[in-house]
Amino acid sequence: MILQNSHQMEKCSLLAFLLLVTAVAWGGEGDLRECALSHPRLSKVVNAQCREFQVPLDYDQPQGEKIQLHVAVVPASGKAPRADPLFFFAGGPGQSAVASTLLMWPVFAKVLQHRDLVLIDQRGTGKSTPLNCPMEASLELVADDALLRRKTRDCLERQQVDVRYFTSRQAVADVEFVRQALGYERINLMGVSYGTRMAQLVLREYPERVRSIVLDGVLPLEVIVGPDFADNLSASLQKLFFHCAAEDGCREAFPTLEEDWRHYLALSLDERRQLPMAHPRTGESLELDVSRQGLDAAVRMLSYASETRTLLPLLIHAAAQGDWRPLLGQALQVMASLEGEMSEGMHNSVVCSEDAPFYGDPPAASNRVLGRFVRQIRILCEQWPRGESFADIHQPLQSDVPALLLSGEVDPVTPISYGEQALQQFGNGRHLVVPGQGHNVLPRGCVPELAADFIHTLKLDDKDAACVQDMARLPFFIDKLGPAP
Repeated sequence: MILQNSHQMEKCSLLAFLLLVTAVAWGGEGDLRECALSHPRLSKVVNAQCREFQVPLDYDQPQGEKIQLHVAVVPASGKAPRADPLFFFAGGPGQSAVASTLLMWPVFAKVLQHRDLVLIDQRGTGKSTPLNCPMEASLELVADDALLRRKTRDCLERQQVDVRYFTSRQAVADVEFVRQALGYERINLMGVSYGTRMAQLVLREYPERVRSIVLDGVLPLEVIVGPDFADNLSASLQKLFFHCAAEDGCREAFPTLEEDWRHYLALSLDERRQLPMAHPRTGESLELDVSRQGLDAAVRMLSYASETRTLLPLLIHAAAQGDWRPLLGQALQVMASLEGEMSEGMHNSVVCSEDAPFYGDPPAASNRVLGRFVRQIRILCEQWPRGESFADIHQPLQSDVPALLLSGEVDPVTPISYGEQALQQFGNGRHLVVPGQGHNVLPRGCVPELAADFIHTLKLDDKDAACVQDMARLPFFIDKLGPAP
């Protein structure tokens, strides 16, 4: 009870400060300016209105150091836009909401018929005082404790601000700051992956300001990021093996796929190989020092999207036969496509403050997939300062706000069970599982229409929702030329 009362007093003090400071900021920093949203992998450009706010680094010290917060608003396209916009929260943690907009455009295009879209680059990402670190593709696939320590120290030394104030707690206060500054009374929330934690926290802290919430790839507030990753990936791969066995071409090409996987898992996590190879996108000559742990990370990376999952039977079979290059080549392509889109420092600030402190005893040594993942997070967080977040960060909420929760059937990181767990928080919620899909289903098939209609009407018709059953799973590659004819 004492903690709850203290929390309420802190919240009231913060609200009073926000009312004062947003009024000053809105009157003294100028209006939104015209800007264009683009993505390096896409040709589409979207006109928007952008603005940089100066917000407190630490809301408990409002007169202290300020940081830049980048906001983009895409105005509604309809003739009679509604007053309640959609606020979107990207994943990671570490992804820029503004930069990822066009990747989510199928759903946003529908929402914009009725509502503004508000995009906040969460502090530490994008153009909001980013906590960026250099990404070296040849190092990302190496699991070396000493190298991880050095790399983390190097990243920390590059930062010009106190990284302890880049957690979800300050980011939630930023959302309320922006809501008031832009003059919105109520808002709709949409989050993907880690962004679902952010959306739930905004609802938990400011329930009277939220009209609806859509969560895709749901991370329940109770879940601690990290310890479940190995089990979740293993369960997703079991579904992969089952689906391959059920498909004639895949079954015939890889009749011993599960045995191949067991053979792969029998390799020591410490086994390393020096692999000269050309980068699959740039042609640059690389000398990769790769461990089996690094190969595990490649498998996990490729299991996220439906398109890259179709390659995994072929790649796992090759790796089990001793040829690691095909798997590494595909992983390098995915990594190159993500270059510049993730803030490693912001990721560290969130995970080392909100998750790693809650890890239990380390599991016994094992050759299982991602067998040392939690250990590596612990090592990283020994170097990275623990920040200031909610003391009750993992306390679930209770809400009657209309909620739509979305899960991919084969999601390797936020499984269906997470969606079911989070659903218990909502008295007016619906959980929809999309067959054959991995992580982040909002842009897929008929889901954009379902999500946009839900936000508009606050309900999901069973007949309309049945459209997800028509989304066919992509066929598996049986060789380099593609699926079976």
